[in-house]
Amino acid sequence: MKQILLLCAALALPASAGAQSTQFQLGAAPALEVQRLAPQLVSFAGGDVNFNNLVNGLALGLPVTLTTATAPGVTQVVTFTPAGTMSVSQIAQALETARQSLIARGIATPTAEQLGAVLAGGTLSTALGGTPVTGLIGTSTGLATNTTRATSAATALQNANSAAVAGASARRNMSDSVFPRGISDTPPTPVPGANTTTPAAASLPGATTTTAPASNAPLRGR
Repeated sequence: MKQILLLCAALALPASAGAQSTQFQLGAAPALEVQRLAPQLVSFAGGDVNFNNLVNGLALGLPVTLTTATAPGVTQVVTFTPAGTMSVSQIAQALETARQSLIARGIATPTAEQLGAVLAGGTLSTALGGTPVTGLIGTSTGLATNTTRATSAATALQNANSAAVAGASARRNMSDSVFPRGISDTPPTPVPGANTTTPAAASLPGATTTTAPASNAPLRGR
């Protein structure tokens, strides 16, 4: 009887250990599980950030965002939303299929747009031109691609200086006179000996006109 009890206890221990191992794997993050199954997919996705966004989005059915720096200051951003959720094994299989498909086309390190195209469907850019491809996963939004350009500090300072110079030039070209355009606000210079009273002013009641007195100097004979 004692031997039977010891045998039952020995058989129960592996089952209990296996249950704990299974529970730990199910509770782990999807990205960590996929990385354990296929570690080569991290670099294929473009790094840890893209890999985590991709795996978590596929596992939970959330929007996926992939980014790639295609040139200094230029970033390519690709987004799509899976139509449903996928298991860890399904995600690993889909990403490995995408990797092999791109390698067969001569693309070992895909950009965000190339990876998004082979997963969600669209036009795949290759060395031979654009190729229509069918996506490996279903999406509810399709593939969206956007390119952003970062403005350097020197460019921003130059733009600010140009705007300041343009504003100063515009202010210099604007007159501060209250008179309409074409009419000067500077009083005319009086001419010596000329009557400074206008005819309109002389016709007013009470207005007087001033004339220069006649000269009393005798006329000289020729």
